[in-house]
Amino acid sequence: MEPANLPAAGSLRPPPAESEQGFGFGRYGATGMTGGAALARQLDMWAANNGLPPTSDPRGLAIRLRYLARDEQGLAWLRLAQVTVTERTIARWRAARQRPLPANLRKIDQAFWACRRHNVVDYFKQVLWDDGRGTRIEIYPVDQQHVAPNRRRDLNVRVINVRTEWRRVVDAWNAGDQQALDDAWTYISDSLGSDHAAYRHVSHIGF
Repeated sequence: MEPANLPAAGSLRPPPAESEQGFGFGRYGATGMTGGAALARQLDMWAANNGLPPTSDPRGLAIRLRYLARDEQGLAWLRLAQVTVTERTIARWRAARQRPLPANLRKIDQAFWACRRHNVVDYFKQVLWDDGRGTRIEIYPVDQQHVAPNRRRDLNVRVINVRTEWRRVVDAWNAGDQQALDDAWTYISDSLGSDHAAYRHVSHIGF
């Protein structure tokens, strides 16, 4: 079966960083990330079933190769990531009789994430929309431990129910469009009322 709507060769977005942490912003020392980046991170966690060993771990490599080798669609993603070895070599990788070179490990990771996102997009939209009921988001404010006490803001965990933005969010995540994710988060955070600007950056979110 040929995969549908595959991007052009060489245009696959990179996988999420395995050790990515919140990044700093602002002049007073608060740390966090944009709400759009937090949305992407949470969807990455969902796509990885909340945990995936790196390709440096034999289990992580085996999981990715098993997923990609299930059908012709997965193999097509490997080709789009410019993995040019023969299927016999891929079979040896799967059987742990041969280990890919570092360059191919990166490409396998890239192909896995592209394939995984492609496969879960419609499911994520359906689950998060939930027949119009939407999904509750827990919003954790920025980390202010390095902010001087007189500069800290009184911020608490906020909870909102999101109904209308999930198609936009999931499409932007699948495309790797950070600006679209940030724009969607601006719309979502506006429902926080007068506090909305304080939650444009967050430490993380949960849903």
